[in-house]
Amino acid sequence: YGSPKEVTVDGGQSLGKNCKRVTTPYYPESQGMVERGHKQLKDALVKMCGENGGKWKKYLPLVTLANIISTKRKTGFLPYELQFGQLPVLPIDIETKTFLAVEWHKISTTEELLEDRAKQLEGKEEMRKKSAENSKNQGRTQ
Repeated sequence: YGSPKEVTVDGGQSLGKNCKRVTTPYYPESQGMVERGHKQLKDALVKMCGENGGKWKKYLPLVTLANIISTKRKTGFLPYELQFGQLPVLPIDIETKTFLAVEWHKISTTEELLEDRAKQLEGKEEMRKKSAENSKNQGRTQ
């Protein structure tokens, strides 16, 4: 994860000839959610770059990471958490030995490793249900 390797657009002229791959917009309304998310990323990049807009490539990986490890109001979860069924372990978690940093040296068998991973994943379905419920409730209040 991080910076995209390929950018696909819906045929809009805003990128002009800089785009290598264009798709047919079969359902343009489905692109709305993605484009709203991209607007947030773009706005964050503009703030990070300040006066020097040419440095957006430098900040894109940071903004992308910040996006997937930030709780979304609509779901109440981090996108990373919904994807992997656990909270992300960041360098700060390892340096300060937070509860997220698993002490791998204490896991001595494959069975213990599988048990720990299964316990982490066990809550994933519950998280998805709660996320869907939060999204549904959020939609009612807007």
